[in-house]
Parts: sequence; C-alpha cells; structure tokens
Amino acid sequence: MIDLHCHILPGIDDGPHDLQETLEMCRLSVAEGMTAIVATPHLYHSMFATTREQILETHAAVREALASEGIPLELFLGADMHLHPDLAGNLVRGEALTLDGGRYFLLELPSRLLPPNLEEIVDGLMDTGYTPILTHPERNEVIVRHEKILLDLLAQGCLCQVTAMSVTGDFGKRCEGFTRSLLEAGAVHFIASDAHSTGWRHPGVREALRVAENLIGSAPAGRLVLENPQAVLSGNPVARREVKALPKNRRFWRF
Repeated sequence: MIDLHCHILPGIDDGPHDLQETLEMCRLSVAEGMTAIVATPHLYHSMFATTREQILETHAAVREALASEGIPLELFLGADMHLHPDLAGNLVRGEALTLDGGRYFLLELPSRLLPPNLEEIVDGLMDTGYTPILTHPERNEVIVRHEKILLDLLAQGCLCQVTAMSVTGDFGKRCEGFTRSLLEAGAVHFIASDAHSTGWRHPGVREALRVAENLIGSAPAGRLVLENPQAVLSGNPVARREVKALPKNRRFWRF
C-alpha cells in the first residue's frame, strides 16, 4: 500500500513531536503493509509557520534515519496545502510542494466556510496544469450538508481522498455514513491515513481497506490504496469510476 497523505515529519506542524515518534509511526505503517508514504505537512496554513525549506530539510533527515534504522519504507515528499488567494501563483512559480514534485497536489478546503466562487478558484488551479486532490472532504461541514459541492468539484477534474479513520467510524457516525456513501457512489479515489501520531491519529489504513472491500469489492478498494496512489507518484492518469448519486435517505449520517 501507498499512503498519500501523512503528517509524519517531526516538529513541523501538529504531527509527531520528535524523530523517535516519526520512526515508530513508520514501523506501524510497515507492519500493516505500507511500502511508501508521502510526507505531507501543512503548508500555507495560518496555524503553522511551516516553510518549504524547513520541510525539505526535515524530509531529508527522516529519510536518512529510515535508512540508518533499516526501516523498509520509501518516503516521498508533498504537502497538505491550504486554499489561499495566491495558491495558483505558488504552483506556477514552483514554490508549492506537489506530490513527489509531480502534477498532483493535496488541497485542503476551509472546514466551515467555503468561498462563493469556489468553482472559479478551482478552474484557476486547474489552469496551472496541476490536478488538485481534495483532502478529507468528508470531514468538511459544508460539504456534508451539501454534497453537490463535492460532486461538482469532481466533475471539474478534482480527485477525492478520504481519511482511513472516517471509513472506520472514528470521527463519528455522521462522518462514517457520509464517507461510506461516497465510496459506494464511486466518488473516492484514495484512502490515506492522514496520521499525525502513534496515538489516536495513528496510521490505520489496513482496517479502512477491509471496510472498503466489504462495501465496494476487493479490486476497487485495492485501487484506492495502491494503483491510484502509484499513478499519482508516476505522473499517470488516475482511474475514475462513474460517480453515482448519493442516497436520498441520509438519516443514518446523523448522530
């Protein structure tokens, strides 16, 4: 498996506090079948003063530690980039951290208020030649209430990554129900850990994969954790399923 979204670099944002916790997260990931992780700390987030240079230096140090400890895990680089007015400019100028330096990037939308011209903004991002992967839209309060926003973004060309803990119900029944509906509708392209620690936000993609296999079948579920992430790292097109309408009866999404 390949984990496309993981806050695994130490001392950068709200991820692991130190290198030892990072290495333990890596060992946990390997134990559940992970062969590669993309380190994706927050970037352009008002709560974290992370810089491109700091991320690059820390990523290099962790890769050296993995080799020294003999942990069989490839560590690629990217960022969980937050929507802000000059993100398209960052991409064009080569300042942004795309996934392994390729054509795909993680895009985190504001969680409570979305800009009214979101489709226009996304069009501007797509015009740069890069493809946004929306991070955990199932945890976005506006999108859960108005799923058409997400479906329209997918129709524009965005891809969708859900968090493993959303699939397994660790973020609550409402999030779990919405996430599983997205999986069944074919609206999900990646399952990633979005892990931050060895504690509650630990790596846990294997259990989410098991749930997804029961929902949509082994082959489609497997693509979300292997073939699709590999396509991203290789710069190839990601396979897309036809997106179906989400169920009308949504009572089970509420607590």
